[in-house]
Amino acid sequence: MEYTMERLISISCLLFCFMGHAFSQSETIPNAGFEQWHVYPFTIYDTPLGWTDNDLLYQRFDPGYKGITVLKTTRSHSGKYALQLGNSFDHGDTVNGGIYSVGNMDSLMKLLQHKAAGGFSCDQRYESFTGFYIFNALPGDTAVFGAILTKWNWVKKTRDTIVNSVLRTGDAQNDYVPFTVPLKYRIKNEVPDTAFISIGIQSVTHPKIGTALIIDDLAFSGRAK
Repeated sequence: MEYTMERLISISCLLFCFMGHAFSQSETIPNAGFEQWHVYPFTIYDTPLGWTDNDLLYQRFDPGYKGITVLKTTRSHSGKYALQLGNSFDHGDTVNGGIYSVGNMDSLMKLLQHKAAGGFSCDQRYESFTGFYIFNALPGDTAVFGAILTKWNWVKKTRDTIVNSVLRTGDAQNDYVPFTVPLKYRIKNEVPDTAFISIGIQSVTHPKIGTALIIDDLAFSGRAK
């Protein structure tokens, strides 16, 4: 079984549900600096609050999987912690590191099965999705940063995808550099109500053991015209 970041991003844009809670601008992306972590219930995994990841996803399909692709690291851009993604081979599976901005596996599973959706509240027309990263990349591996913004259409009783933007890079970075994903709006003047973020490692063949992607200080910035 191999879910690539590209496949999960394409799946995630198909169906979203209405999220009723508002966030201030500083709280738009949950746990954006990866300062808060917890051991996910009934697993061995230390996971950032407000996020799920590929280790939890693979273990849901294969309980024997014990690989680790997500680590808490003190090599932070600011604050105490950052998030480090890698690739793992365990129990017959090669797993690429990937994280998703939903708070639990049940929400992610329902999203993948087209039974429901996930995301967090976002009520501004932001210009960019930004953050900082370090990328120790082996040949063929790329870092992927994706953002999807949607809005519930009360007339059609479905979600309109307002933004589905992805940045891919294979350039190695030994120290923190900024990344910027321009948010390209498909529907002019429409304001979203929900956002979903996917970040991870993708490969043209198989993810390489030894590739590492460290991310910190995610944000939405600017105002789209």
